[in-house]
Amino acid sequence: MFHAVANFFNERRQGITRTAAYLGGAYLAGRYVVDRLEEVREKVMQDRLARENLRRRFEQNQQDICFTVMALLPTLGSNILEGMDVEGVTQELQSQSRSSRPTSEAAEVQVVLPQPLQSEPPPQENDNRSENGSISVVSSTSQEDGAPSDLAASSNSWVDQFSMSSSQVTSDQTPSNTGSNSQSDSPKSQVGTELSDSILTNSSAVSYDNSLVQSTPHQTLQVPKTKAELWREVKILTFTRTLTILYSTTLLSLFTHIQLNALGRSKYLQSIVQLAHEEIMREQWRDSLSLASLLWSGNMENASPEEELQEVELVDEETERMFLTLSWWILHVGWKDVGERVRRGVEEVFEGVSLKSKLNASELHRLMSDVRRRVEFEVTFEGKERRINFISTLLPPSPETLHHVLTQGGIPPRQAFTHDRVFHTLLSEARQHLSSASFQVVLEASLDKATEILFDGLEKTVFKGSPSDVVDDVSGFSGPRVRLAGMLPGLAKWCHSAVEGLPNELVDGLGSIREVNAFSAIIYSSYEDQFR
Repeated sequence: MFHAVANFFNERRQGITRTAAYLGGAYLAGRYVVDRLEEVREKVMQDRLARENLRRRFEQNQQDICFTVMALLPTLGSNILEGMDVEGVTQELQSQSRSSRPTSEAAEVQVVLPQPLQSEPPPQENDNRSENGSISVVSSTSQEDGAPSDLAASSNSWVDQFSMSSSQVTSDQTPSNTGSNSQSDSPKSQVGTELSDSILTNSSAVSYDNSLVQSTPHQTLQVPKTKAELWREVKILTFTRTLTILYSTTLLSLFTHIQLNALGRSKYLQSIVQLAHEEIMREQWRDSLSLASLLWSGNMENASPEEELQEVELVDEETERMFLTLSWWILHVGWKDVGERVRRGVEEVFEGVSLKSKLNASELHRLMSDVRRRVEFEVTFEGKERRINFISTLLPPSPETLHHVLTQGGIPPRQAFTHDRVFHTLLSEARQHLSSASFQVVLEASLDKATEILFDGLEKTVFKGSPSDVVDDVSGFSGPRVRLAGMLPGLAKWCHSAVEGLPNELVDGLGSIREVNAFSAIIYSSYEDQFR
C-alpha cells in the first residue's frame, strides 16, 4: 500500500510541486498585499488625523487672533478718540451757540473788529438754524432731512455721552477781550483753521480780518474761532476719524493674522518634532531588545533622535513676547500716519461739500471711495498711481525705533538690544508678507468689507426713511437723502461702536473674509523655510 502511494506521488511529482509552488506564491502574494493594504490604511488614517489636527489647530489659532485683536482694540480706539476729539469741538460749538446772542455778538465783534457786521438775514421757514444762523448738529436730523426723529435723540446722547471729556475744553476757555463772550482755545480744536464757505451763507458768515489784529513782541492776541471754522472742523474731523478707525482696525487685524499664524506654525512644528522624537526613541528601544541589535550594538552608539530629523527653529516665550510687542507701533504711532493721510484726502474731497447738501448712500459711498483712492495710492514722479504698502505704519522703520518699541512694550532694555536670530527671522518674514502682492489683494478685500460694514451701520441709523424720501435724480443715484450735517452724529456713533462694541461687527467681519483665511493658511503652512 505504501509502495503504491509512493509510486503515485513519484508519477505526479512535477504536478504536485508546481501546484505547491503556485499555492505558496499565492499565499505569499496575498500576505504581501494584505500587509501593504494595512500599511496604506494606517498611513491614510495618520494623514487624516494629521490633517484634522492641523485644521483644529488652525481654527483655534484664528479664534485666538480675534481675541487678540479685541484685546488690543480698546487701546487703539482710545488713542484715536482722544487724538481726534470730535465731541470736544462739538461741545465748543454748542457752548458758543448757547452763550451767543445778537446783542452780545454785536458787542463782541465791535470790540475785536472796528468794522461793523453785516446784518444777518432772518431764518427761513423750515430751515434748521440756530439763533446765529448756523446749523446745529443736534437739530440737523429733523424731518425735513428725511431722517426720523429718534436720530435727533441719538445726536443728543452723542454729545452728552462725552460731557466729561468736553468739560475740560470748557474749563480752559479764556476771554478774548473785555466785554466779549468766552471762546475756547483748546489745542484739540486748533486743527484746520481755514474758513469753510460751505457752512454759512455769505451774509451770515462772520469773518475776521487778521490785518486788524495788533500784536506786540510781548503779547499776542489770539483770534477766537468763528462758527464757520468750528463747523468746518467738525465736518472734516468726523470723516477723518471714521476712516482712520476703519483703516487702523483693518491693518491691526491683518498684522495680527501675520503674527499669530507665524507663531502658531512654530508651535505646530514643535509638537510634530516632539512626537517624531518620541517615536524614534520607541523604535530604538524596541530594536535594542532584538538579537540583531545586540550583535550590531556598536553601530547604534552614535545614533540620536536629533540626527534622524532635520532641525527646526523653535520660538521660545521671550522671543514670542518680543514679536507680539511689535503691535505697540500701530497702536501708538502708526495710526497717526494713517490719520494724516486720511485727513489730506478728506480735505480734498469734502472741502467743497456743504453741510446743507443732501446726499444719499450712493453719493456718500462715491465720496468715500474718492478719499480711499487718495489714501491708498500715491502719485510717482512719472505721474502714475502706485499703491502704498503701509509697512511703515505697521513696523518700526529703523533699528532705533525698533528698540524704542520693544522697551515701551515692556521688554527689558538689555534683552531689547541683544540680537535674537529667531526674532529677526520672524521680523523679516513679517516684512516680506507685508510687501507681497498677496497682502495687497487681502488688504483691498478687507477695506471693501470694512466699508460695507460702515455703510450697513449708516443704513440702519442715518439713511432709513419713508418711501417718499426715495428720490431718483439725473445722476442715477437714488435713496433717502440726508443733509451732510445730519450724517455726523451717525458717523460718530459708528466710531464708538466700532472700537467699543461687543460683539464687534467690524472685527468679526474682517476675520470671516475668504481672502484673509486663505492668506492665513499660506502663512500657517509655510514649512519649507523652517527646516534646515
